[in-house]
Amino acid sequence: MNKTTGWMVLAGSVVLASCASKPDYNGPATVTQSVMVDAPAAQVWQLVGDFNDLEKWNQAITISKQVSDVRYLTLADGGEIVEQLGSMDDAGMIYSYRILHSPLPVSSYEGTLRVIAKGDNQSEVVWSSTFMPKGATTEEAEQLISGIYQAGLQQLQGMY
Repeated sequence: MNKTTGWMVLAGSVVLASCASKPDYNGPATVTQSVMVDAPAAQVWQLVGDFNDLEKWNQAITISKQVSDVRYLTLADGGEIVEQLGSMDDAGMIYSYRILHSPLPVSSYEGTLRVIAKGDNQSEVVWSSTFMPKGATTEEAEQLISGIYQAGLQQLQGMY
């Protein structure tokens, strides 16, 4: 091995070791948050299950308008998130969606919102997603999305 090749191998080893010790910027992320609500699941689904009514139970959203299967969410700071409904199952009280455009540090975002009956007068609302971080570490992106979910779910819980 000549001197130049030796330095390239050493530099490559240092770069690899450096990357291995830093948080993963491109690793897939998963977030799940849930809350118990003191109301029948059908009643909660009536609010949560309307794809265009997110602003009714999430204070981060000031305006929601839907055109076909796409909703346009205006955030309190003026930003906009554009989401597309993937599937809707009213009987199963679950829908899925994906983000088409957003100021959030995520890409390939796929989300699910579900209401589960927990007896006659109680239900669990579960909000989950998978995505790739964009411009943030996996941990930073997960913390941000988790905080958004927690705030919305806590507001929803307080409505019942």
